[in-house]
Amino acid sequence: MARNRKKKDLDWLFKNYLEFFEEFGMNKYNIVSYFQTWKKDRPEIIEDYLWFIFNHLLNENAKQSENYIDLLKRNDRIYSEMLHFRRKFEQKKANEIQKLYNENKVNLDLESNLHSNLEMEFIIIGTNDCEESKKISEKTITIKQAIENKTIPYEKCTRKQGCVCLMGLKPKRDEKGNLIWKKNE
Repeated sequence: MARNRKKKDLDWLFKNYLEFFEEFGMNKYNIVSYFQTWKKDRPEIIEDYLWFIFNHLLNENAKQSENYIDLLKRNDRIYSEMLHFRRKFEQKKANEIQKLYNENKVNLDLESNLHSNLEMEFIIIGTNDCEESKKISEKTITIKQAIENKTIPYEKCTRKQGCVCLMGLKPKRDEKGNLIWKKNE
């Protein structure tokens, strides 16, 4: 039996996302006033408006960021909310957003550890409820592989809620378990 979904409105949007919007300098007034303009040429579907806001935030973040790390940190926050909305409210897998989230996170990890004196690599952090994830969980990959973002088979994910595999940065160790330091050049 199909579940009756209550039509979402601006009150729903504020209840679920106002705190998030405020992190980016948005308030109720500008959200409502822009909604009035936005809905003139399209159906009044709050979910579509929310997607518009997410994409607008990503675009504005790219234009207004003063440095790369701040851009990546704010994108991390936006992608996180996009994932949550897609999975919780739309009840879809969001694998394409997970891929973007991971790409952003790899770049954030690399940029944040730029001045580390340690050799680094990535490890796949998988789940136990997807056969594809089990195959790659705890697999160590190079920085180049992490940047290419092709190790995680997003499109083959069998989790009902979608892919949640991550790539985590870790220091390299030698065969004895000792940290590997960068060579002075």
